[in-house]
Amino acid sequence: MAMTELTADRRRYTGKEINRKRRVEGKVPGVIYGKGLETRSIEFQRRPLEKFLDTARRGTVVVKMTVQDGAEGKESFAVLKETQTHPLTGRVTHVDFYEVALGRKFRVEVPLRIKGKAAGIEMGGVLDVVTRNLEVECTPDHVPEFLELDVTSLGIGDSLHLADVRFPEGVVPTEKDLRMTLAAVHTPKAEAAPVAVEEAVEGAEGASVAEAGAKEEKPEKESKKKE
Repeated sequence: MAMTELTADRRRYTGKEINRKRRVEGKVPGVIYGKGLETRSIEFQRRPLEKFLDTARRGTVVVKMTVQDGAEGKESFAVLKETQTHPLTGRVTHVDFYEVALGRKFRVEVPLRIKGKAAGIEMGGVLDVVTRNLEVECTPDHVPEFLELDVTSLGIGDSLHLADVRFPEGVVPTEKDLRMTLAAVHTPKAEAAPVAVEEAVEGAEGASVAEAGAKEEKPEKESKKKE
């Protein structure tokens, strides 16, 4: 399990204009909420937050967060739920965190990391990864950074299912159908397309020639009638 620490300040005032001003000052607004808990408006220093986000992109990270409210600081544990970014610059503009309690199970999405190169690819197959994340249930101290799926043995027509994932101790999938397909190797569908196109073109060319012949025959019949 990956864990890091973050410090945030309680936001007393909210609104677009205030948030815009605070971003100019190097702050990033956000919220922290949880089941049965008060939703609190908070803000972060940009640099420590962006450093954390770089780590979070590689897998699920549990955060030990201290929210400063005046002179007092309250500690809690949380996981990142959502980030909003600027459409032009790509810089983060808002973050949502979900507060969790140590020792209490909760649901969280964990990245599914593909390992190896499927044998079927060497034979012209295409690897289709159906899902990139799996929802699991566990306590905060058991949250895996990622789950691994080894596709090396997959030939054309083969697939791997939820039952093929090795879950760490204390971690269970919320999906109960262990036959759910996660990855498969297929024959490229594009191979059949050129043949169909060629047949269509040949048919169209044949029809054009026949139509042209029919048009050429008509004047001959008319000339016979005139004779």
